[in-house]
Amino acid sequence: MPRRQLDFRTIDDAIAELDRMEKSGCDPQGNWDLAQVCNHLSFFTEGSLDGHKFKVPWIFKALFGKMVLKRILSSRQMKVGGFTPQKQLPEPGGDATVAAARLRQSLIRMRDHKGDFIASPFFGYLTPDQWRELQTIHCAHHFSFLQPKA
Repeated sequence: MPRRQLDFRTIDDAIAELDRMEKSGCDPQGNWDLAQVCNHLSFFTEGSLDGHKFKVPWIFKALFGKMVLKRILSSRQMKVGGFTPQKQLPEPGGDATVAAARLRQSLIRMRDHKGDFIASPFFGYLTPDQWRELQTIHCAHHFSFLQPKA
C-alpha cells in the first residue's frame, strides 16, 4: 500500500489525525509503529519547549540548517529516510495509548505556548509560527506511514 499524502495546516489537524489513528488502530506502512512515531514526535516537540537532549555539530547547522529548513517549509515535505539526531530511537512494540497521550499533550502545549521556543539544535532560532509549522509537517511525514484501519 502506498504512503498516504497528508498536509496538516494546524496542530489541531495533527491531533485530529492522531485521535483517528488511535481510535481505529493503524497498520505501519513503514518501519515504525504508532507508539514509535508518537514517541519520536514527542521527543522533538518537548525539545522545543523544555530543551533539546542532543547537539548537532555546528558545521552541519552552519552549512545546511537554514537551507534544509527553507526546503521543508516551502515544500511542506521531509525526505524519507532522512537523518534524525534522536538517539536512542524508539523501540518497537511500545504502548500506543501512552505514547499517543504523550504526543497529544506535547502538541497541545506547543499549540498553546506563549512566547518564544528554544532554538533548534539544527535550524537555530525559529519563530513560534515556524516551530508549529515544522511540527505539523513532521507529524504529517510520520503519520503518512501509518494506515488507519477504519
